Amino acid sequence: MPVCPYCKQRLSLQDVKREVHGRGLLKQEIMYSCPYCDAVLGFSRGNYG
Repeated sequence: MPVCPYCKQRLSLQDVKREVHGRGLLKQEIMYSCPYCDAVLGFSRGNYG
């Protein structure tokens, strides 16, 4: 089970907050954050085309 490095709460993929920017057809950026302390856990970027 993953643990938030900031607040030490146990996380699951269903719990992690995702903020998505872009439509996803050509460019999409996603920010993942902890639902308990709102710390940013990571970013993902997809560029297609």
